[in-house]
Amino acid sequence: MTQVPWRRTLSRRTLLRSAALLATVGPAAVIAACSSPSAPAQKPAEPAKPAAPAAAPGTPVPQAKAPEPASKVLAPTPTDIPLYTPVPQAAGTTKLLMRVHWSQPFYNDFQTIINEYNATQGQQDKTYITLERFVANQAGPIATFIADYQAGTQEDIYHLSDNFLPDLASRKFFQPAPKEIQEYIKANYLETAVESGVWDGQILGHPTENQPHVIFANKAQLKEVGIDVVAQPPKTWDDLRKYAKEATKKDASGQKTQAGWISMYIPNGGERVTVQRVMFQFMAGSPLIDSSGPVPKWDVTSDAARQWTEWLHNIHRVDDSGSQDVGHEDVVWIQRKGVIVSHDSYSIVFRVIRRGVPGLLEEQHALPVMSPDGSKTGNMTRNYHFAVSSKTKNPDLAWKMVQWLNHGPEFRMQKFQTETFGFVPSVKNYPMPSIYPEQIKGAFIESMKQPHQTKFPVVKGLPRALDIMRDKHDALILGQVSPKEYTEQLDAELKAAMKDAYDSL
Repeated sequence: MTQVPWRRTLSRRTLLRSAALLATVGPAAVIAACSSPSAPAQKPAEPAKPAAPAAAPGTPVPQAKAPEPASKVLAPTPTDIPLYTPVPQAAGTTKLLMRVHWSQPFYNDFQTIINEYNATQGQQDKTYITLERFVANQAGPIATFIADYQAGTQEDIYHLSDNFLPDLASRKFFQPAPKEIQEYIKANYLETAVESGVWDGQILGHPTENQPHVIFANKAQLKEVGIDVVAQPPKTWDDLRKYAKEATKKDASGQKTQAGWISMYIPNGGERVTVQRVMFQFMAGSPLIDSSGPVPKWDVTSDAARQWTEWLHNIHRVDDSGSQDVGHEDVVWIQRKGVIVSHDSYSIVFRVIRRGVPGLLEEQHALPVMSPDGSKTGNMTRNYHFAVSSKTKNPDLAWKMVQWLNHGPEFRMQKFQTETFGFVPSVKNYPMPSIYPEQIKGAFIESMKQPHQTKFPVVKGLPRALDIMRDKHDALILGQVSPKEYTEQLDAELKAAMKDAYDSL
């Protein structure tokens, strides 16, 4: 994806401070699908769109014709789309800063929402939102957030991955949401989504995208090898392994041309392999992390953990059904070089629709993640959250804006997340993304029924832990370590990472 130019510059002092901080927080993986560490020089912006007339709260803003969302415009070449020009700041309003991680054209889509606020409700609130894109400096995201906070150049309103939230919340970066907003969030948002944004017993802000996990199987490719996945879906982990083995193809020279199982084997894939283990290990009966004590414990040694480790080893090294020798996960899937994959909700838009070959969406059959014996199905949640800086000079104005963006009946942020990115809703009883076929909607709904739900870990030191998970996962599926060596090394390194992260206690 193309990048959004970023107008804020970092001083040499800030860069040096960030590099020093990296030594204390560990390397942070760039998690977001649209994020990147740098940005090109800014191109000329589009002419400013005329401000919409003010309207009563909750009244739709009249427009002659809604523009096509920028994220629907797929350029034939990786040329930057000019930034939308913000509406001018109205007199008597207070400027607040918000940063988001999206690249073009998604940044532009969100700027239109911010423009709506600034031209209407923002003037009633006496607030003006300046939108910038967060781009990490060379020291990484966590160190960049810390450097900005220490320098007093942090945003007033954060939109943060839960991967970063604990390391920052433990440094008192955020103020808890006001009591009435906490009560609203608990009443209107999914329980696991709310829990993923809790620190020290306080809800820090609104969950936004929800990223549960399901299995996608290409029914057309499976039909070619005599498997009707719709009539006879895999019900157990052994079934998954069997289907993947039967769907794997090789040419006359023995070179694999189609992998039955699409492996999470990509650069910076620590989050994805961790998400996969969180989900499958939870369904096997043991959560990946126990955070009940003062220092979280990662379970990679229990029987449930070993089941998933052995399954990964067997499908890649015994059956030779994995795609680790075919290509990266996204290429394998979107070019039909792989057949079965477990993935997040955003993959429908970012893999299958926007980048996939024609007809790929219609070939997908979604299945809930199941327990090893098929006796139950379940899911997980991971999110981004809106949080308000503990350093903002205008907390009341910041929370008003966050409410406008996240509360009903409009649920503007939820609509943006489901319809632009294809995320499953964090808001209770909110419609599934309209882009989903009915069968895929049903699979997500079925998988998200209680009580078989878990959440992505909310612990300090997560960026470093994700890198460890990635490196050991890759070594396992490439045959560089045995399951026993994988377990021993992973266990030792995760314990060390948690000790370093929590040594200040």
